[in-house]
Amino acid sequence: MAHGQAIIERIRRVSAGIQRLELAVEPAQQIIGGGQFFLVRTTGTYDPYLREAWLPVGLRDGAVIVERPTRYEYAPNQVIDVLGPIGKPFPLRDSTRALLLIAYEATPAIFLLMAQSALARRAAVTLVLIGQACRYPLEALPSAFEVTRAEYHETWHERQQQIAWADQIFAVAPPPYDVPAYLRLLEDVQRIRHAMSADLLYGIFQPPMPCGVGACQACLVRLHNGEEVPACVDGIAFDLTRVNLLQNLPDSTGV
Repeated sequence: MAHGQAIIERIRRVSAGIQRLELAVEPAQQIIGGGQFFLVRTTGTYDPYLREAWLPVGLRDGAVIVERPTRYEYAPNQVIDVLGPIGKPFPLRDSTRALLLIAYEATPAIFLLMAQSALARRAAVTLVLIGQACRYPLEALPSAFEVTRAEYHETWHERQQQIAWADQIFAVAPPPYDVPAYLRLLEDVQRIRHAMSADLLYGIFQPPMPCGVGACQACLVRLHNGEEVPACVDGIAFDLTRVNLLQNLPDSTGV
């Protein structure tokens, strides 16, 4: 992980609610994969104390492109303080030819950098938008995506066919919706697929990450073997066959 400064070189409005910023970053921070992110401070003070997580959606000529809501205002040539890349790249297999991405109540932007790699290898990519994720503008997505929308998980009518079709599945949901969403999805995948390989289904965990190096232990994810691992170091995507989802429920008593 590197610490440095980045400059906002360009701002482009994608839709009414989304803008994309091109960041000129340090050379060490240009090597970033889908699933990794930056922890950013846009002011010279510690207000707010916690850094913001900025997710890359693309790379262009040494610049990293991130997506931000238009309710935040930025300026060209603005200098920001950056830590990263944080975490590990999503474990997309070279052999994956059918990639299923699912966004529950969350922006699917976190998938875009990985999806570009999959499309470059001629993989088929299907994106499922559920709940608030349906509001994400289609014009911000690659045209090669197949997109499915559903109001709820239960009304995702194509889920049996799409789960059976996929070589790998990645799902994202914000806390506190993440664990309940992943429990439902895991049950469906186990029922539909019968035999699950260890690298088939991944859930993305995004708890608060104050330090980015695992020292504060604020973002621990509990595994079935009893181990607790920091999402900022070992994630943010975890194989859901390894995660003790019931132990990760909010206010879990361990019972």
